[in-house]
Amino acid sequence: GAEGALSLVYGRLVYVAFLLQVKLIYSLPLLGRSVMLLLSALLHAYDSFEMHWASEHRGVASRFRLIESHWLFFVGYGGVLAALSAGLRFWDLFVLRAVLYPIYIANAPHARYSDAPTRRLPVFQACFGVINSALQLAELRMRPSRS
Repeated sequence: GAEGALSLVYGRLVYVAFLLQVKLIYSLPLLGRSVMLLLSALLHAYDSFEMHWASEHRGVASRFRLIESHWLFFVGYGGVLAALSAGLRFWDLFVLRAVLYPIYIANAPHARYSDAPTRRLPVFQACFGVINSALQLAELRMRPSRS
């Protein structure tokens, strides 16, 4: 219902904020391209697991926390797609993703990321902070004033 739709919109807002963060990081000298590749791999992994996690009724924050807690696994999972995204022309990538994404999505329920715990890498926290602050500000502005 409405809660599912709001969760979807919230997830997309965090996702877009993270994309913007990746774009900003890419512009940094020296490490920008490498860090962008790592973060893009996490996004490709998220895309692959999103349907599975939604079917498990896992919340948006929980999904991103899972990636942060098992980031080495997810970098590996999305690394090939991220590398291809960085190196291929748009239409070549479009065709390749059309073939590969269904395989990645079908494999997601069988992945064993819990066997590979790592120190948490809180890469999505800035995005949650920005989105949550913006939503709180919007809520405050929409409240009727008490005159």
